Amino acid sequence: MDPLSNENEGVSRNDTPAGKPAPVPHPFAQELAELLAVEPGARVLLVGIGNGRNLAPFIRAGLRVDAVENDASRARDAALRFAAEPAVRVTRVGYAGPYPFAGGLAGALCTSALLHGTPLEVARALAAIRARLRPSAPLFATFGSTRDPRFGRGTRLDAATYAPDDGAESGVPHAFFDAEGLREVLDGFALDTAHEGSAAQTAGRWAHEPEEAAALIHWFVKARRI
Repeated sequence: MDPLSNENEGVSRNDTPAGKPAPVPHPFAQELAELLAVEPGARVLLVGIGNGRNLAPFIRAGLRVDAVENDASRARDAALRFAAEPAVRVTRVGYAGPYPFAGGLAGALCTSALLHGTPLEVARALAAIRARLRPSAPLFATFGSTRDPRFGRGTRLDAATYAPDDGAESGVPHAFFDAEGLREVLDGFALDTAHEGSAAQTAGRWAHEPEEAAALIHWFVKARRI
């Protein structure tokens, strides 16, 4: 069966501002933690720490987390918040790397960072991730889809990249992929599954109102390092 399909992936609430329901881990975080829990103490790469919501499943599973974050304030806040947690290390670095820690990681998770930038920048980030993973290590990640209503709107940066002209993410480049483009950008990874479906419950509440989030379409990808 072709791993690229239009089946919806199970989802949960994402980042939420104060006064709204508390954020819960992305389902990919829970799934990856359960998959890797058979190896307590294994190291996991988290690309884009956000508000730290995805850390809990890995900590509960007895795993260690190397988190990279390209936003200075988020990296600083997360480093302070989790300073007393020995299983977590937060580093500020561009997603294209290189990442300042040893390779051989057991898996990687990216639920938002690869939605942003150009396809070339996404490809460079994936190369940096791959360089730190051991062979056959899983990557669980989300990507923008050309079926998303934001594709083709806003400021065009290239054929696959558009930046919204308004809203919380105004001016932020977003990369969008069709099935062929997704396969190309995942060079060096073997696709297990890639579902193109609703991001209504996983889109970040800090950036999207519920009405907007209800229309968003993402790729939900499970792959392995070759």
